[in-house]
Amino acid sequence: MIDAAANPSVLAGVDGKSSSRQLIDYNLLGTVNLLEYCKQHKAGFVLLSTSRVYSIPPLAALNVTPHEEAFQPQHGSLPAGLTDQGISEQFSTTPPVSLYGATKLSSELLALEYGLTFDFPVWINRCGVMAGAGQFGKADQGIFAFWLHSWKEQRSLKYIGFGGHGYQVRDCLHPRDLVPLLLKQCTETNSDRSPVVNVSGGVKSAMSLAQLSHWCADRWGHRAIGADATPRPFDLPWVVLDSSMAAQEWGWEPATSVQQILTEIATFAESQSDWIGFSK
Repeated sequence: MIDAAANPSVLAGVDGKSSSRQLIDYNLLGTVNLLEYCKQHKAGFVLLSTSRVYSIPPLAALNVTPHEEAFQPQHGSLPAGLTDQGISEQFSTTPPVSLYGATKLSSELLALEYGLTFDFPVWINRCGVMAGAGQFGKADQGIFAFWLHSWKEQRSLKYIGFGGHGYQVRDCLHPRDLVPLLLKQCTETNSDRSPVVNVSGGVKSAMSLAQLSHWCADRWGHRAIGADATPRPFDLPWVVLDSSMAAQEWGWEPATSVQQILTEIATFAESQSDWIGFSK
């Protein structure tokens, strides 16, 4: 059983678009229902979790400086669990992590307890930002696809927070690169493996919004981007996952480069006239 169902927005339950109770019903109680199924049928369970289970205060307080229009953490002041390769599984998950992050972290803990108590395998993948052609044009479901489609469709775009420069950085992962790992996990019963791993494109795929804008301008021409320096709840300057443990435990690494991902999204965007409006 693969649990990929959730309200994916870090602002879910607090942005007025969905209630906090609905968020818990979807993200946590939905997982409980699937775990009960696995308990009954002795089925293995794979949870697609998120980078947003990691503690917000130390990430928000990172000492970052801009380099080539992208924030970079400064060495010598990094919190435990964070290296030049990104955020590892040893990074703090102490609240606050947002209501969204809390539902996913709670799902992780319950999944592990169910698996140990009722003797079925549980694997948890903390994923970076998913990105690929055909992804819905919603910022909270994938900023890379949203930005490219919005640029191509001449929709309004704005850098929010962090001085309004667009220097905030995320990594990205193509969903197809996740599939080989899922196939291994669906047939694996070895309890000696670490049950929780980060799965991401890592530093090689990391880009800032400003850098993403340059990519779009090279393909479709320059355009003006708005700016609003007002910070938003839960926004972070630099979130890049270190997937070294997935490589060690499963021999997994991403196969699709960020340039390939962006080109795939752009080619799809060029075949659509109103993907943002259609997919909202």
